[in-house]
Amino acid sequence: MKKILDFLKENKDIEKFIRQNKDVIAKCGVVAAVIVIGVFVFISGDEGGGEKEERKEIAIEETTSEAEIFVDVGGEVVNPSVVELEDGSRVSDAIEAAGGLTENADITDINRAAFVSDGEKIYIPSVVVDIEGNVVSGGSEAGSSDGKVNINTADSEQLQELEGVGPVTAEKIIDYRNENGRFKDAEELKNVSGIGEKTYEKLKDDVKVW
Repeated sequence: MKKILDFLKENKDIEKFIRQNKDVIAKCGVVAAVIVIGVFVFISGDEGGGEKEERKEIAIEETTSEAEIFVDVGGEVVNPSVVELEDGSRVSDAIEAAGGLTENADITDINRAAFVSDGEKIYIPSVVVDIEGNVVSGGSEAGSSDGKVNINTADSEQLQELEGVGPVTAEKIIDYRNENGRFKDAEELKNVSGIGEKTYEKLKDDVKVW
């Protein structure tokens, strides 16, 4: 009985119900009152539980939706494709989702610990073999036949071939790349300290990101 009284104090709707129907409850007796209250509690609890469950399902769906990102993985991976990852994944997760690396993959300049973002493209270059059959770093591909410098694989020397880029700026580009992962597009160079709008305009047509 004490539990019922405590419950009544905490639930104003039931208390209101009793006040409005006190004459009926008095005639029916205590046992009937307890039964009526029990039915009311059951119905109220069932409705509330349904609403809570529905809200919980919606919250789970929204969380799941927000946690998905899509990344385009190309180059020397087994299955070049757009892969679906959880938010907060790293380059290594993207590579694994694309089937892993091929035998010719060169990850010398790939920061596999870098976080990836939705819509990003990751390109894994292949190793380069010189005329004598020696394997050289993928960075050697930075200066390609199209005359553009790959800012995701170029070393300091190759970056200095760009107009307006000296040793200091070249190192800043490499530091930015190591800290933030691969450049997603050429315009991201403007985030590098020392590269303003004027410098960017000079070199934007001479760089590429894959």
